[in-house]
Amino acid sequence: MADINFDTITTPGGYQPGSDLAGSTTAVEKLISNVLVVLTVVAGISFTLYFLLGGLNWITAGGDKSKVDKAKGMMTNGAIGLIIIAVSYAIVWIVGAALGLDILEPGKIIQGLTFK
Repeated sequence: MADINFDTITTPGGYQPGSDLAGSTTAVEKLISNVLVVLTVVAGISFTLYFLLGGLNWITAGGDKSKVDKAKGMMTNGAIGLIIIAVSYAIVWIVGAALGLDILEPGKIIQGLTFK
């Protein structure tokens, strides 16, 4: 059986929490950042697919008014979803600026914490 050196195994996503607060903060920051990236990518892919399906439904509607209206609704809902995602980032940024916090970069907030 092969010997496995567990010291060289890294965790998924490059998280290497250290033994001190700065090392742990970096790991949490990477985790939150990666989660936001994944959610944004999933939302973008969902918008693209929903919008394309709406366009395909419109093309294949064959002049049927109810199918065309359904396809227009799908495309409109997809666009509204994308706008909501963009506006939510703007709202989070504005709230963070108003409170004096950098919400979109949580690592800075966590590093500023002190424990007694």
